[in-house]
Amino acid sequence: MEHNSYNDTNTEENSRKSPAAKIIIAAAIVIFLICVGVMIPFIMAKNLIGDAIKKDTTQYNVPITAVITENRVRESDGVNSADTKTGKVYTPVYEYEYRGKTYSVAGSVASADKKYDVGQKVNVLISDVNPGRMYDPEYNPTKVIDDFGHKVSGTLILVLVIPLILLAAVTAAVIIIIVRASKKKGTAKTDEANNYDG
Repeated sequence: MEHNSYNDTNTEENSRKSPAAKIIIAAAIVIFLICVGVMIPFIMAKNLIGDAIKKDTTQYNVPITAVITENRVRESDGVNSADTKTGKVYTPVYEYEYRGKTYSVAGSVASADKKYDVGQKVNVLISDVNPGRMYDPEYNPTKVIDDFGHKVSGTLILVLVIPLILLAAVTAAVIIIIVRASKKKGTAKTDEANNYDG
């Protein structure tokens, strides 16, 4: 008789753990799928774009200081105009002197905000073989894509983290409710059994 009551108690404990364990497993799977489903495609797209625009910079072997002489303005194309405040984009023009000759080179990036002010000095790299070619380590397509990727990653993490915290809180609340209900049910059954034995 005692053996049966031990088995009944053991079965009750297993049934009490079962709903909570199932909820934890389901929540963990949902969280994992959300993370994988959002982060992996984003990282792959960022890497593909980065690889596509990555430039061989080994030819730029001479550090030099350039001065921004102007910010060329042009109307942005239809695709990007929604991203700009004025519908205009700015491209800095770098001027520098090398071996007695002055060079004026437009930057490789155009943006809605002016990166540099006219008259600002900027450290750039030029090619010794072709001094008319210039590379700005702080303002080039690869750097712009990387910076954008970091901003989007931060936003994406924030957007993911808040729902995940809420999901974890809801899961914890449900588990607590289930465990308390199971304990009450177990206590009621024990009381019933005691009353029956008495």
